[in-house]
Amino acid sequence: MKFLKGYENGNHITKIYDDGTKIKETGHFEFRPLPGKKGGPRVWVPDDADHFTYDFPENADIKITDYCDAGCAYCHENSTVKGVHGDLRKIEKTIDSLHAGTELAIGGGNALAHPDLIWFLEKLKNKGVIANITINQKHLRPYKDLICKLVAEELVHGIGVSLVDSSNKEDFDFIDTLGNNVVIHTIAGILDEQDLEVLKGRKVLILGYKDLRRGHALLEKDFVDIVHRMDLLRNLWLYDLKKNCKVVSFDCLAIEQLDPKNVLSVSDEDWNTLFQGSDTDVKDADGNITCATMYIDVPNMTVARMSTAALDKRYPFTGDEDIADLLKISTQGW
Repeated sequence: MKFLKGYENGNHITKIYDDGTKIKETGHFEFRPLPGKKGGPRVWVPDDADHFTYDFPENADIKITDYCDAGCAYCHENSTVKGVHGDLRKIEKTIDSLHAGTELAIGGGNALAHPDLIWFLEKLKNKGVIANITINQKHLRPYKDLICKLVAEELVHGIGVSLVDSSNKEDFDFIDTLGNNVVIHTIAGILDEQDLEVLKGRKVLILGYKDLRRGHALLEKDFVDIVHRMDLLRNLWLYDLKKNCKVVSFDCLAIEQLDPKNVLSVSDEDWNTLFQGSDTDVKDADGNITCATMYIDVPNMTVARMSTAALDKRYPFTGDEDIADLLKISTQGW
């Protein structure tokens, strides 16, 4: 694996590699004077701290548009063809405060439809920010040339493809041309048995079912089927996915809904190595921020802990704030 970026954040250093591996180590830098000289090198001194702290977000989800024509019945963002694009130029100062090595997960709506997407991604690349993008499977063919451009020019590092139709061989043939950093996004309660075959040999992210907006309406309508599929995933399919997929990962909501630690008999030692922390554990006893991520909603100019946060825990921002200040704002009320 190839080293991409490394940086100091809070009480630790982070090293990121091109296959998605992330290694974090607590400690601090010390100056070591050379004999007979005033200056000397900075040397990293590791320690045995029991948690990480953050001066700025390690990664963030950023929604850049509410426009989308996919019409997914479970869309928790309520994205439609009437949805508006966020004004990315308005948050330029915030973008300029991002640190090299920070990861941004860009989504929507249909992020590919945003007129300033290339400008935004070029700016992130010049800053050394690692940009990842989520694409609905329905948009693979309409935006094929644009997706190829993003990959060829290394404007995005990782691509998440939201699974819609596992029977579409043409789509998956195209996905296989996009490199090793494509992750298939699935949703607990939506993923069905017929989808398992196409996930074999792939990297998979399981997202929790978001009981919000259209997701809430669908849950009320198809409650029995959604809960049944979630039970099957938890009690049966997770074993198959673990055995047959390159990587299986979970967002915090899926961890809550599926309990993969116990279901898959993951040891405490392995879990503590893999688990990146809860979105809602925000500060330690000394007041240091302990959450690594946040959610930025550009169309509505709000920040929050996560995309499912209640409306009274979504806070307005102007676009002139430093990213570290937005992380602090997102911790309010938790």
